[in-house]
Amino acid sequence: MRVLIIGNGNIANTKIIQNILKPNDIILCCDGGSKYLFEEGIIPHYIIGDLDSSIPQIIQFFETKGVIFKKFNRKKDETDMELCIDFAISLGASQIIILGGIGTRLDHTLTNINLLIKAENSNVKATIIDDNNEINIISSSIEINGKKGDLISLIPISTTVNGINTTGLEYPLTNATMTIGKSLGVSNVLEDIKANISIKDGYLLVIKSKD
Repeated sequence: MRVLIIGNGNIANTKIIQNILKPNDIILCCDGGSKYLFEEGIIPHYIIGDLDSSIPQIIQFFETKGVIFKKFNRKKDETDMELCIDFAISLGASQIIILGGIGTRLDHTLTNINLLIKAENSNVKATIIDDNNEINIISSSIEINGKKGDLISLIPISTTVNGINTTGLEYPLTNATMTIGKSLGVSNVLEDIKANISIKDGYLLVIKSKD
């Protein structure tokens, strides 16, 4: 089961939601992300959070459409995004796509990226997507699809990442080690339409990006 999470970060072109949405997706909305769904005329299955950044008129509209609300106290230990990821995992998601996970609040952006580890540890593939980036964290392996010349960056998010092997990238790695605080893996390039990256231990950010 695939779950689409709409956050309250930047979604410059809301058409990206329509482009990514599939017919059987479960749609979870993080609080103020409801404005993007409202703009596109998409009804989520759930709206989750403390509703402190939601527009009241939009919330009222979704209430009339039978959307299920899971409201939390504003004084809580988890962000709304973490609550959404936890709920997606509890639903039995095999894949999570996050839109609106990157924004002007760097603390929220970094936290959302870190939360990909929670999904990875639950054997759920989770990806943050915006107009310029597709962000994954792996502890084992991943296949990246794209087109020749796409930029692929590998960035350690644990102190050390060992046993890094890649195929399909211009600058291959074989049983390599990366340590946090170095830029070794930035701006590698797809040689064809896909690449495979695997590691033995640690957590590795895998980002497909464009300017």
